[in-house]
Amino acid sequence: MNTQHLRAAVLLFSLAITSATLTHAQSTLKASGVATGKTMLASAQGQADYTTVLKLLTASGLDKQANAAGQYTVFAPNNGAFDELGDATLQELLLPSSKSRLAKMLAYHVVKGRYTSDKLRDGQTLTNLTGQILVVHKQGDNITITDGRGTVADVIQRDVRATNGVIYTINKVLEKNLPQADIR
Repeated sequence: MNTQHLRAAVLLFSLAITSATLTHAQSTLKASGVATGKTMLASAQGQADYTTVLKLLTASGLDKQANAAGQYTVFAPNNGAFDELGDATLQELLLPSSKSRLAKMLAYHVVKGRYTSDKLRDGQTLTNLTGQILVVHKQGDNITITDGRGTVADVIQRDVRATNGVIYTINKVLEKNLPQADIR
């Protein structure tokens, strides 16, 4: 995974945080189409339900690159999704020795290109920045994303449009069991 893709991953995570924040602040907002008019990082800072992903972005060293240009789609886990990993796993991911692993885990949630929900189809496959496949399942307004290990994440907010991509907030961390040996 190259530096440009890592920058894109950071940017998209910031956008996703914005999306989820809008959903959290306006709990009735479930429809698509919110435009932030900001980059991901600018939108994400100070949002209570996305403190974990911001902490992980900082630990990965990707936070400084979150204002990069480009068009990406991010499937960003909220705090509840990261809570499912457990404190021990989160603490391990924050260690300097886990920096590469953490960056790869975050990039797993990012796809190059701008995919709003009207462009997603049931059964569609998307290749993320790590080269792995994510499968979209879409039934009406309900969208789920399945990773290579079978983890299914529900989209709880969709189509948040930032200046550099589209954000979907999800309720699971994808590829959370990424083995240490898979990290380069």
